[in-house]
Amino acid sequence: CWKHLNLPDPTEIQYDIADFLQDGPKRLVIEAFRGVGKSWITSAFVCHQLLLDPQKNILVVSASKSRSDDFSTFTQRLIGEMEILEHLQPGPNQRSSKISFDVGPALASHAPSVKSLGVTSQLTGSRADLIVADDVESANNSQTQLMRDRLSETIKEFDAIIKPEVGRVVFLGTPQTEFSLYNSLEERGFKTRIWPA
Repeated sequence: CWKHLNLPDPTEIQYDIADFLQDGPKRLVIEAFRGVGKSWITSAFVCHQLLLDPQKNILVVSASKSRSDDFSTFTQRLIGEMEILEHLQPGPNQRSSKISFDVGPALASHAPSVKSLGVTSQLTGSRADLIVADDVESANNSQTQLMRDRLSETIKEFDAIIKPEVGRVVFLGTPQTEFSLYNSLEERGFKTRIWPA
Protein backbone atom coordinates (compact mmCIF):
# COMPACT_ATOMS: atom_id res chain seq x y z
CA CYS A 1 0.00 0.00 0.00
CA TRP A 2 2.81 2.41 0.90
CA LYS A 3 4.55 1.59 -2.41
CA HIS A 4 1.32 2.26 -4.31
CA LEU A 5 1.06 5.67 -2.60
CA ASN A 6 4.72 6.46 -3.44
CA LEU A 7 5.51 6.86 0.23
CA PRO A 8 8.87 6.06 1.79
CA ASP A 9 9.16 2.76 3.67
CA PRO A 10 7.03 2.74 6.82
CA THR A 11 8.83 3.86 9.98
CA GLU A 12 9.39 1.59 12.98
CA ILE A 13 6.53 3.37 14.76
CA GLN A 14 4.19 2.83 11.79
CA TYR A 15 5.05 -0.88 11.72
CA ASP A 16 4.53 -1.04 15.50
CA ILE A 17 1.08 0.59 15.19
CA ALA A 18 0.19 -1.77 12.32
CA ASP A 19 1.26 -4.83 14.35
CA PHE A 20 -0.83 -3.72 17.34
CA LEU A 21 -3.79 -3.05 15.07
CA GLN A 22 -3.54 -6.44 13.39
CA ASP A 23 -2.64 -8.64 16.37
CA GLY A 24 -4.00 -6.63 19.31
CA PRO A 25 -7.09 -7.34 21.40
CA LYS A 26 -10.70 -6.89 20.27
CA ARG A 27 -10.92 -3.55 22.06
CA LEU A 28 -7.94 -1.29 21.62
CA VAL A 29 -6.90 2.34 21.72
CA ILE A 30 -4.09 3.72 19.57
CA GLU A 31 -2.90 7.12 20.79
CA ALA A 32 -0.14 8.83 18.88
CA PHE A 33 1.01 12.26 17.76
CA ARG A 34 -0.61 14.00 14.80
CA GLY A 35 0.88 13.08 11.44
CA VAL A 36 2.20 9.64 12.38
CA GLY A 37 -0.28 8.02 9.96
CA LYS A 38 -2.82 6.36 12.29
CA SER A 39 -5.69 6.81 9.82
CA TRP A 40 -3.67 5.82 6.74
CA ILE A 41 -2.43 2.65 8.45
CA THR A 42 -5.98 1.83 9.54
CA SER A 43 -7.37 2.41 6.02
CA ALA A 44 -4.83 -0.10 4.72
CA PHE A 45 -5.88 -2.45 7.55
CA VAL A 46 -9.56 -2.09 6.55
CA CYS A 47 -8.65 -3.05 2.96
CA HIS A 48 -6.71 -6.03 4.33
CA GLN A 49 -9.72 -7.14 6.41
CA LEU A 50 -12.05 -6.92 3.39
CA LEU A 51 -9.50 -8.79 1.27
CA LEU A 52 -9.48 -11.63 3.83
CA ASP A 53 -13.25 -11.58 4.38
CA PRO A 54 -15.45 -9.55 1.98
CA GLN A 55 -18.51 -10.26 4.16
CA LYS A 56 -17.24 -7.98 6.93
CA ASN A 57 -19.09 -4.79 7.79
CA ILE A 58 -16.94 -1.87 8.90
CA LEU A 59 -18.22 1.32 10.50
CA VAL A 60 -16.02 4.43 10.62
CA VAL A 61 -17.00 7.07 13.18
CA SER A 62 -15.30 10.47 13.65
CA ALA A 63 -16.01 13.70 15.51
CA SER A 64 -17.04 15.27 12.19
CA LYS A 65 -18.90 13.60 9.36
CA SER A 66 -16.43 14.96 6.79
CA ARG A 67 -13.52 13.33 8.66
CA SER A 68 -15.14 9.89 8.56
CA ASP A 69 -16.13 10.46 4.91
CA ASP A 70 -12.46 11.21 4.11
CA PHE A 71 -11.46 7.88 5.69
CA SER A 72 -14.12 6.03 3.69
CA THR A 73 -13.18 7.82 0.43
CA PHE A 74 -9.48 7.06 0.90
CA THR A 75 -10.27 3.38 1.56
CA GLN A 76 -12.51 3.25 -1.52
CA ARG A 77 -9.76 4.80 -3.66
CA LEU A 78 -7.24 2.21 -2.48
CA ILE A 79 -9.68 -0.52 -3.50
CA GLY A 80 -10.17 1.12 -6.90
CA GLU A 81 -6.49 1.76 -7.61
CA MET A 82 -4.57 -1.21 -6.19
CA GLU A 83 -4.40 -4.26 -8.46
CA ILE A 84 -4.54 -6.73 -5.56
CA LEU A 85 -7.85 -5.16 -4.44
CA GLU A 86 -9.54 -4.52 -7.80
CA HIS A 87 -11.91 -7.50 -7.42
CA LEU A 88 -13.35 -5.73 -4.33
CA GLN A 89 -14.74 -2.81 -6.36
CA PRO A 90 -18.54 -2.49 -6.00
CA GLY A 91 -20.66 -4.11 -8.70
CA PRO A 92 -23.34 -2.21 -10.67
CA ASN A 93 -26.11 -3.14 -8.21
CA GLN A 94 -24.14 -2.41 -5.06
CA ARG A 95 -23.71 0.72 -2.95
CA SER A 96 -20.76 2.79 -4.12
CA SER A 97 -20.92 6.25 -2.51
CA LYS A 98 -18.20 7.73 -0.33
CA ILE A 99 -20.42 7.46 2.75
CA SER A 100 -21.28 3.79 2.29
CA PHE A 101 -20.08 1.22 -0.19
CA ASP A 102 -20.06 -2.52 -0.73
CA VAL A 103 -17.21 -4.66 -1.96
CA GLY A 104 -17.82 -6.80 -5.06
CA PRO A 105 -17.92 -10.29 -3.47
CA ALA A 106 -20.16 -9.16 -0.55
CA LEU A 107 -23.54 -10.84 -0.32
CA ALA A 108 -26.69 -8.69 -0.07
CA SER A 109 -26.95 -7.12 3.37
CA HIS A 110 -28.66 -4.24 5.15
CA ALA A 111 -25.22 -3.07 6.33
CA PRO A 112 -22.73 -1.86 3.72
CA SER A 113 -19.14 -3.15 3.68
CA VAL A 114 -17.89 0.28 4.78
CA LYS A 115 -20.00 3.08 6.23
CA SER A 116 -18.95 6.47 7.63
CA LEU A 117 -20.79 8.45 10.30
CA GLY A 118 -20.18 11.45 12.53
CA VAL A 119 -20.21 10.61 16.24
CA THR A 120 -23.35 12.74 16.71
CA SER A 121 -25.13 10.92 13.84
CA GLN A 122 -27.83 8.31 14.29
CA LEU A 123 -25.70 5.30 15.25
CA THR A 124 -28.67 3.13 16.20
CA GLY A 125 -29.53 0.53 13.59
CA SER A 126 -25.99 0.09 12.31
CA ARG A 127 -24.21 -3.28 12.58
CA ALA A 128 -20.49 -3.89 12.27
CA ASP A 129 -17.72 -6.46 12.65
CA LEU A 130 -15.23 -3.63 13.09
CA ILE A 131 -15.79 -0.10 14.39
CA VAL A 132 -13.02 2.39 13.68
CA ALA A 133 -13.45 5.40 15.97
CA ASP A 134 -11.06 7.81 14.26
CA ASP A 135 -10.57 11.02 16.27
CA VAL A 136 -14.03 10.92 17.89
CA GLU A 137 -12.71 13.39 20.45
CA SER A 138 -12.05 16.86 19.06
CA ALA A 139 -11.46 20.31 20.54
CA ASN A 140 -15.08 21.14 19.69
CA ASN A 141 -16.72 18.24 21.53
CA SER A 142 -14.48 17.95 24.62
CA GLN A 143 -14.12 21.52 25.93
CA THR A 144 -16.31 21.04 29.03
CA GLN A 145 -17.02 18.16 31.39
CA LEU A 146 -20.64 18.09 30.18
CA MET A 147 -19.46 17.69 26.56
CA ARG A 148 -17.04 14.93 27.55
CA ASP A 149 -19.77 13.14 29.50
CA ARG A 150 -22.12 13.36 26.50
CA LEU A 151 -19.40 11.95 24.20
CA SER A 152 -18.69 9.15 26.70
CA GLU A 153 -22.38 8.18 26.70
CA THR A 154 -22.54 8.29 22.88
CA ILE A 155 -19.71 5.82 22.41
CA LYS A 156 -21.43 3.34 24.75
CA GLU A 157 -23.74 2.81 21.76
CA PHE A 158 -20.85 0.92 20.08
CA ASP A 159 -21.65 -2.08 22.30
CA ALA A 160 -25.10 -2.33 20.68
CA ILE A 161 -23.68 -1.97 17.15
CA ILE A 162 -20.77 -4.38 17.27
CA LYS A 163 -21.48 -8.01 16.38
CA PRO A 164 -21.11 -10.19 19.49
CA GLU A 165 -18.15 -12.58 19.79
CA VAL A 166 -16.37 -11.53 16.56
CA GLY A 167 -16.56 -7.72 16.70
CA ARG A 168 -13.65 -5.37 17.27
CA VAL A 169 -13.58 -1.70 18.31
CA VAL A 170 -10.52 0.40 17.49
CA PHE A 171 -10.05 3.95 18.78
CA LEU A 172 -7.50 6.17 17.02
CA GLY A 173 -6.78 9.51 18.57
CA THR A 174 -4.75 12.26 20.09
CA PRO A 175 -6.00 13.36 23.54
CA GLN A 176 -7.44 16.90 23.58
CA THR A 177 -7.31 17.47 27.35
CA GLU A 178 -5.85 15.81 30.44
CA PHE A 179 -9.43 14.57 31.07
CA SER A 180 -9.53 12.87 27.68
CA LEU A 181 -12.19 10.27 26.93
CA TYR A 182 -9.36 7.92 25.89
CA ASN A 183 -8.08 7.88 29.50
CA SER A 184 -11.31 6.26 30.72
CA LEU A 185 -11.54 3.52 28.09
CA GLU A 186 -9.34 1.04 29.99
CA GLU A 187 -12.09 0.89 32.64
CA ARG A 188 -14.36 -0.40 29.85
CA GLY A 189 -11.98 -3.22 28.90
CA PHE A 190 -9.87 -1.48 26.23
CA LYS A 191 -6.13 -1.99 25.92
CA THR A 192 -4.32 1.31 25.30
CA ARG A 193 -0.98 1.82 23.64
CA ILE A 194 0.57 5.29 23.34
CA TRP A 195 3.32 6.42 20.98
CA PRO A 196 4.54 9.80 22.31
CA ALA A 197 5.91 12.51 20.02
